[in-house]
Amino acid sequence: MKKDPTVSLARLLDGMAIFASLLLLLSLSIDIIERKTYILSAGVEELQLFVCMIFIIDYVVQTMMARNPNRYFRRNILLLLVSIPYLNMLEWGGAELPKGLYIVLKCLPMVRGAVGVYGLIRHITPSRVSAIMWSYIALIVLVTYLSSLVFYSYEEVVNRSVDNFGTALWWAGLNVTTVGAPLFAVTPVGKVLTVLLPGLGMILFPLMTVYVTHLVQRSLTSNV
Repeated sequence: MKKDPTVSLARLLDGMAIFASLLLLLSLSIDIIERKTYILSAGVEELQLFVCMIFIIDYVVQTMMARNPNRYFRRNILLLLVSIPYLNMLEWGGAELPKGLYIVLKCLPMVRGAVGVYGLIRHITPSRVSAIMWSYIALIVLVTYLSSLVFYSYEEVVNRSVDNFGTALWWAGLNVTTVGAPLFAVTPVGKVLTVLLPGLGMILFPLMTVYVTHLVQRSLTSNV
């Protein structure tokens, strides 16, 4: 059976989106952990612009490939909005952004990468339920890591308990699993994350439990 060229192209585009997002995540990690700054260097600014251009091209191609381009454009307009290089455009205009907004705009294009993870998993996983579940797992890992970066960026300077990034990652992991970390945030952003992460965990982890239960039941049924 011949492979559908549109499916192969979709896999390639999703793979490029994921790779580009990983580059952004790596640059963000280096800035916060090693350089201890949230400001992008000149080279990383160019990288972010390049990545956003890839996302926009991907969106245009996906729209043209869709059976109903107008419907695809309307239903997936969010993918286009998160692909726009807002940070680069604002800096070209000489705008001075507050730290929180700056970090949000740095992370925003990674939303497209998260969607790319689901798209790629959907193409290589026969079951749609399995694709959604693996996407949930990828989302939990991504959100936990990003939260630890943001938490470290804000708390490291003013919170004596946050002495290194490993502590921030440990804090994020314990909170997203709803265990709770014996570490108290002192900044408003850190306190907000302390509330949001357990909430995310309470939403996503029960879904994973349901999926595992479904797999066990299906396995037992097939062995009868």
